[in-house]
Amino acid sequence: MKAVLLPLLSASMLLIGCVEDITADDSSAFQYLQRGDTALADDKRIQIISSQSSYDDIYYRVLNLNATPQTIDFNQYQVLLVMAGSAQKALELNVVGFTGLDNQVQIRLQTSYNASGCNANSANSQPWLLVLFPKVDKPLVISELAEIRAC
Repeated sequence: MKAVLLPLLSASMLLIGCVEDITADDSSAFQYLQRGDTALADDKRIQIISSQSSYDDIYYRVLNLNATPQTIDFNQYQVLLVMAGSAQKALELNVVGFTGLDNQVQIRLQTSYNASGCNANSANSQPWLLVLFPKVDKPLVISELAEIRAC
């Protein structure tokens, strides 16, 4: 099964944080808090969460989770929310990496889709993920790659 990666510019954004530095290609800079396959919101969303109240609201209202959300020290950390949405049937979402540069931190995401002509998954798949990472004092640049999987 060969995959083709296509850069998508539509998901690029700049955001500001404020505490720690992330080194070049720092695979230990992030950790998945949770991930799933369905969410209540149909829109594609890439969002930085920087307060416990915002995190709790997204946890219950947007992701429709019933468990008690984790308590996060938002003085030291931020949370990245990524939702594929329902416009295209995404198979999977992943963080490819965090890279610290002199003037910014790049966060690379990958969304996997079936190639055209493949049988669509009958389940309503809207993958999402919550990723914990340290606050930084540089702008965050978030980019997304699309992986097209052969049938």
